[in-house]
Amino acid sequence: MVDRIEAMEPGAGWALAHANDIAHADAEVGIWDRDIVSGKLTWDRRTAELHGLRLDEFGETMTDFYATIHPDDLPRVREAVDSAIAACGSYLAEYRVVWRDGSQVWVQGLGRIVASSAGEATRVIGLVVDVTWRHAIVDMLQRAILPQTLPDLPGMGLVARYLPATRDAGVGGDWYDASLLPDGAVLLVVGDVAGHGLPAVAAMAELRHATRAYALAGYSPAGITTQLSTNLAPDPDGTTATAVVSRLDPATHRFTWSCAGHLPPLVLTGAGPDYLDDVHGPILGAAPRLAYGQTDLSLPPGAQLLLYTDGLVERRGASLTDRLDTLARAAAGHSPGGLGGLADLCDGIVTDLAGPAGREDDLCLLAVRAP
Repeated sequence: MVDRIEAMEPGAGWALAHANDIAHADAEVGIWDRDIVSGKLTWDRRTAELHGLRLDEFGETMTDFYATIHPDDLPRVREAVDSAIAACGSYLAEYRVVWRDGSQVWVQGLGRIVASSAGEATRVIGLVVDVTWRHAIVDMLQRAILPQTLPDLPGMGLVARYLPATRDAGVGGDWYDASLLPDGAVLLVVGDVAGHGLPAVAAMAELRHATRAYALAGYSPAGITTQLSTNLAPDPDGTTATAVVSRLDPATHRFTWSCAGHLPPLVLTGAGPDYLDDVHGPILGAAPRLAYGQTDLSLPPGAQLLLYTDGLVERRGASLTDRLDTLARAAAGHSPGGLGGLADLCDGIVTDLAGPAGREDDLCLLAVRAP
């Protein structure tokens, strides 16, 4: 996922903001100015208000400004500012401010570096605007598209967790689904559309509904991934996605899955954690004439199955192999011994791997307990 906080070429951030949030009809823009040489930071009234202060309360230093930012967002804002100054460029920063009454406001700020004739950064001029409205819309879109309930199946357990990224305001393309099929089997799916924003949301909704429709029509997991890839291939925007499409038959304990360029499902049994690392084809949309494969196995009674998206495990600068090992250890450590505890399993895994802050991508986790 591309950070919403980044150093950019001069003018790029200003054009982006003008085209989006700072041009929003209801926005009241704050203006600020920083003298790098003297260290003085000057705010106008609106800038102070957005940061939860009266203008006469602001100390006119970067230290005072940084003190208003949510601690989870502060390191990224510092990095964006420092990088822009070093490059004499511009930056776009989005961060949270917690006001005295406990309410949380999302602020988007722009800074443009002014350089001397010698090419040294001497001044920063900038704008800030309230973008809390956009985060509310993002939340509503995510809630509307993802399942609100999971099937209640005798003898089985189903628990899902979804967390949005903390470093990006754009809607992500992660999705999951679970539904009961006419023959008594259960459809289990996780997927991730490349990109963010409304195009990703539209593709996510299309894939989720198409997957369920094909499953209800009797398609196998391999037939579903094959058809989804064919559907995406003519897209002029080049939309691609990864997915694991699977079905579990409670009567026979037969689990069948088709993996399209996605991370491997994890099975937890008395013998310990084990990844189902068969890959049955590339990402969806990459090879329209390819027939995807599938694999099936018999799950032992009480086995737990985890399907997830890359936001749970991938971290910048970390080995994916190491992160998958971390997931396996965390899952084994939190695995419930009885019929209950799937919710605790999911919460423990999310806490251990994702933490409360700093997520660069959305994440989905779908946990299943076999009968």
